[in-house]
Amino acid sequence: MEAIVPKPEMSQNSDYSTNAAWMSALKELSPENYQMLLSEWKVNHQRRRNLWKAMGNLGLM
Repeated sequence: MEAIVPKPEMSQNSDYSTNAAWMSALKELSPENYQMLLSEWKVNHQRRRNLWKAMGNLGLM
């Protein structure tokens, strides 16, 4: 499932709204896979403040 979610490092101009929208869809479709991917992102992308802001805007944090 995580293959359908765009990787944050592929985003341009620090706009992570697409990533957050895909994570929202993943959370609805497969909460277990969402949690696994979120855990990975928390480690691998902890410094991407705009990513976490976009996720927070959708209530994903």
